[in-house]
Amino acid sequence: MIPVKIFCVCGQKYAFEVQPVQGAMPVPVNCPTCKRDGTEQANQIIAKILNGKTQPLPPPAVNTLLNSVQTQLAPHLVDALKDAVVRELAAQRRELLAGQQAAAAELAELARRLEAVQTPMLERLRAYEQRIGELERDLADQSKENRELLKLKIEMLREKIETERTASRIVNFN
Repeated sequence: MIPVKIFCVCGQKYAFEVQPVQGAMPVPVNCPTCKRDGTEQANQIIAKILNGKTQPLPPPAVNTLLNSVQTQLAPHLVDALKDAVVRELAAQRRELLAGQQAAAAELAELARRLEAVQTPMLERLRAYEQRIGELERDLADQSKENRELLKLKIEMLREKIETERTASRIVNFN
């Protein structure tokens, strides 16, 4: 029996053992996925093995030994793989924490800079509001003074009118 492993164009891998007839496949072989004919590839592999260019698989005793070693090593390999994954996750966590700390420091710096810019501006706004209040009070005071002045002017004009009326009455009578 000769072991044959075929790699189909579709990406499927399939293997089987065959007893060649006249150095070739006794029956056609098709890919289990795409049903493409793999007989020619199988014939090429059989020819290489029969011409001594490649070695056939080891005898079953060696396969049994390899399988037993694999089953004994499997738990150790799983533990080693777990340890490697845990170490990688821990390293990634450290990187993420460092990134988070750097981002927090940047945010704190931005907040400090914003506060530094915002404080003088708020002080200027308060000063402007205070000055506006003062100007409004001054305007109100001036309005009162203007009203009083206008009242005095009106009263003076009335007095003047009265004096002229009185004087015109005297003139009319004469």
